[in-house]
Amino acid sequence: MTNPKEVYLVDDAYDYRYLVQGIFARHLPTYQLRLFDGGNALAHHVLRTMERPALIMLDRHMPNRDGYQTLQLIKQHPYWNIVPVVMLSADASPEDIQKGYRLGVNSFLQKPMDFDSLRNLMESTCHYWLTMNQPFDSHLSA
Repeated sequence: MTNPKEVYLVDDAYDYRYLVQGIFARHLPTYQLRLFDGGNALAHHVLRTMERPALIMLDRHMPNRDGYQTLQLIKQHPYWNIVPVVMLSADASPEDIQKGYRLGVNSFLQKPMDFDSLRNLMESTCHYWLTMNQPFDSHLSA
């Protein structure tokens, strides 16, 4: 079952996860944030549960299972492939961005370097994907 207010953040940087967690607690309290410290942690979750979020925010650069490998797992999984995935990177080349889109990412965003820009990015991303966007309803598909 998809929780319409839940967001997964997958990022190996503890400081970044902590900062985003604070932003959600203070500025986006209507959304539930679940943190994963890397692609392997999310992969373990994806393969073991039928709970899925309304949105996944995924770091591009991570050790072990990077953002692309994690994205491929999500998009190839028949139950998870409808979840929108927003990939984030501080230093993506045009080729990196195109690769993300070829693998099925729904959006590719630049990670901001300051707090206010990060807060604005999180607010606008959640507003678009969780309020404005009309999600796919798997119960209506034949």
